[in-house]
Amino acid sequence: MLELRHLAVRCRDLDKARTFYEKGLGFAWVDYRPEGISMDLSDGHVNLTLLPFETQPAPPHEEGDEHIHFGVYVESLEPIFKRLTDIGAHIVKEDVKQRLDYDRDTVPIGSFKVLDPDGNVVDITERPAEWRTSS
Repeated sequence: MLELRHLAVRCRDLDKARTFYEKGLGFAWVDYRPEGISMDLSDGHVNLTLLPFETQPAPPHEEGDEHIHFGVYVESLEPIFKRLTDIGAHIVKEDVKQRLDYDRDTVPIGSFKVLDPDGNVVDITERPAEWRTSS
């Protein structure tokens, strides 16, 4: 059996990243890592570690040319969309497959792409079959 259980993301500003992932996306705070700088959050199944850059970070890339890109499934898109826009997150595309231009006057339907504070793309979907899996 194989399950993805851990993902680590490098961050320029750990506090901003924590706000995005915890308050915006809804990951739960776990604790600081033993060295006291990095931090762990979780969705209850996957551990997400936020790490500071140890060297000068590369400049953020445009959506579609990013270093890190991952997706999360949510039961309802509207509440997470509201939380993300309330904290000022940058929604970049509507519909993660079609990558449509985002209309700022409406809640996306089905899925959308958002940038974390470091320009990493996070796909958000309420479609259970958004990504192909082996089962």
